Amino acid sequence: MVQVINCASFSEIGKYRKGNEDFIYPCCNQDRIFVLCDGMGGHGHGEIASEIVGTSVFDYLKKLQIDEYTPDVLQGALDFAVKQLNNADTYHDERRMGTTLVVVALNRYNVLVGHVGDSRCYWLDNRCNIKFRTRDHSMVAEAVENQILTEEEAFNSPKKNILTRSVQAGKDEKIEMTIDTLVDVAGGDYLLLCTDGVNDALRDNEIELVLNEGIFEERTSRLKKRCDEKSHDNYSAIFLQLRQDEQSPSTKKTIYYCPTCGVPLVKDGKNSCTTSVQTEHVEQQKVTIPSLDENSTAYKKSCDYFSSASHNNSEEYINIGGIKIKKKTYVLGSVWIIVGLFMLCLILSVALLCSRNVELINQRETIHLF
Repeated sequence: MVQVINCASFSEIGKYRKGNEDFIYPCCNQDRIFVLCDGMGGHGHGEIASEIVGTSVFDYLKKLQIDEYTPDVLQGALDFAVKQLNNADTYHDERRMGTTLVVVALNRYNVLVGHVGDSRCYWLDNRCNIKFRTRDHSMVAEAVENQILTEEEAFNSPKKNILTRSVQAGKDEKIEMTIDTLVDVAGGDYLLLCTDGVNDALRDNEIELVLNEGIFEERTSRLKKRCDEKSHDNYSAIFLQLRQDEQSPSTKKTIYYCPTCGVPLVKDGKNSCTTSVQTEHVEQQKVTIPSLDENSTAYKKSCDYFSSASHNNSEEYINIGGIKIKKKTYVLGSVWIIVGLFMLCLILSVALLCSRNVELINQRETIHLF
């Protein structure tokens, strides 16, 4: 089960805002659901919108009391929250109340991350190197994806806070949540949920540097301090350290390979080669294949790796007089033998031809003498 072993959070107004439109809920080690919202400044009552959407999503998921959350369930929570937001939007402002949303749901073997807008979720390894980041629903994020802007240009763009999708009241069309499934979550990995007040102040590499040293509480305090110094908005974050104490049933068992003949071993890698070679075997190579989302980069890298691993350990062998020889070695040796025999025949032919020429010359000299 993926569990939270450490959790910390903060939500601050910042130096340049009169009110805090961010909302986080909750931060407790026993919970499987974590929600973060950023009310949309300039769209009227952003702090109300963020609280309504955040609490509605959390309550919807919590009351289900199910063992496994799915993408459909997360989308259902958003649909419920939109209804609650529409019911509460009685202000009749020209600009309707709205918010961004990030929701994280912990399952037994994976973590679901749903988001709308430009609030983010980062997945980091035990050294706080970023393994995954949600893609903002913003104009500059689309420009980066289409190679119109670089990441650096997007970070400095004055239009970086213009959203292409948000949770806003009064929408006629269905609001779709982007949902990512994080698999192969390891013990010691981290999740960072944050509003744009954090990631507008700190680039990704700065977030990694701030979080990669010290005990858990010190890392969170350093992140908050840097935002105090650099952020021009409200800034909020939930920082989680995870533990995974179960192996996914879809993960294949460890495979041991014989160091002598390269074939898979039947039992535990000890004297159990499937071939007739009687040697003492030792553990040579372990390969575990995690269950991965086929659309993820991690899946493609893993496929490349395990395809290579399989190829390196699948060489064929032939039996000659009771001796097992790699087929590749046998073929190369045969080629060299054939080349050697050809060269020997060529040398002998040349030598024979030379000897006959010498004999003819001697005969001519003898005839001339007579």
